[in-house]
Amino acid sequence: MNISTVLPLLLSATLIITLACLYAYSRHRASERLKAAYHELEVANARVEESSRMKSDFIQQISHEIRTPLNILSGFTQLLTTPGIFLDDATLADINRQITANTNRITSLVNKMLELSEAKSLAVIDRTDNVSAEQIVAEAVTASRITNANHLTFNILESTESKTAVLQTNKQAAVRALSLLLDNARKFTAPAEASQSDVPPERLQKVVLRLSVSSGRLFFSVEDTGIGIPHKEAERIFDEFVQLDEYYDGTGIGLTVARSLVRRIGGDIKLDTAYIGGSRFVMTLPVS
Repeated sequence: MNISTVLPLLLSATLIITLACLYAYSRHRASERLKAAYHELEVANARVEESSRMKSDFIQQISHEIRTPLNILSGFTQLLTTPGIFLDDATLADINRQITANTNRITSLVNKMLELSEAKSLAVIDRTDNVSAEQIVAEAVTASRITNANHLTFNILESTESKTAVLQTNKQAAVRALSLLLDNARKFTAPAEASQSDVPPERLQKVVLRLSVSSGRLFFSVEDTGIGIPHKEAERIFDEFVQLDEYYDGTGIGLTVARSLVRRIGGDIKLDTAYIGGSRFVMTLPVS
C-alpha cells in the first residue's frame, strides 16, 4: 500500500478520533453542567422550603406574641370591671404598669410588621435632618429600653470626634435602626425563659455602644456578650424571619428592618465576624 493510499486513511481516522473526542468532551461538559444545575435547583428548593418554614414559624410566633398580651389585657379588664371588687393602691399600680407594658408590646409588634412590609423597598429616604450623633444615641437608647434590662450592664464609649459629629440624615430612620440593634443585643444576652431580676453582678451580661469617626463616616458599634453568630450566618442573619436560636425572644425581622433603613439613608449595617465573645454589629452613616 503506497503513501497516497495510506495518507487519506490516516487523515480520516484522525478526523474521526478527533470528532469522537470532541463529542465525548461535549457530553462530559453537558453532564457537568446538568449536575451543577441540578445541585443549584436542590439548593434553591431547600431555601424555598426553609423560607416557607420560617414564615410559618414567624406567623405562629407573632400569633403567640399578640395573643399573650391580649389575654393579659382582657383579664385585667374583667378584673377592673367586676362589681364590688376592691383593689389596694399597690395592686392598681401594678395593674396599670402591666396594662401599659402589654399595650406597648402589641404596638411594637404592629409597627414592626408595618416596617417589614417596606423592608425590601429600594426607595431612598429623605436626608434633611441635621442631627448630632449624641442625639441619635440618646433617643435610640430610650426607645430600646436597654437601660431597664436587669440582666446586663450598658455603657457608651465615644471618641472625641464623635462627640461633635453632626449628620445630615433622616433622624427617625437612624434612631429606629440603632434602637433595633440595641434591642437585639438586649434580647440575645438572656434566654426568653430566664429571670432578669436579682442577677449576681459577676453574672451580668455586657452591652457596649462605641462611637467613632473615620474616613467621613460615623461608626456605631454595638457589642454584646451574648450567644454570638457563626461566621457562615453573617449575611443570612439579615434575612427576614431568620432566628438562629428559638430559646431567645425575637421575631426575626429586627435586623432586616434595621439594615433596610440604614441603606436607604446612605449607610450600612454589617456583622463584625472578627469579634469574639458575643456579637458586634457595626452601623455606619455618612458625616456631614
